[in-house]
Amino acid sequence: MASQSKGTCGACRHFADDPAALERAVPGLNILSSAFGSVRDETGLCALREAFVTPSAGCADFAEIRAASETNQTG
Repeated sequence: MASQSKGTCGACRHFADDPAALERAVPGLNILSSAFGSVRDETGLCALREAFVTPSAGCADFAEIRAASETNQTG
């Protein structure tokens, strides 16, 4: 991956590491293994690149996760 200067994957809005979400995003994943298994550790899915990445990785397309209060504000 590219430089981590703009942030890390674990703090990026494109990173998903919820086991249930991973199994929905990758059809057939539970045939090979389970996203709930310990072998996955903290690996998650980058929705932007459609690739599995570690939370400590980073790239130039880092996008900070918005706080719930920011996304629920109106006008």
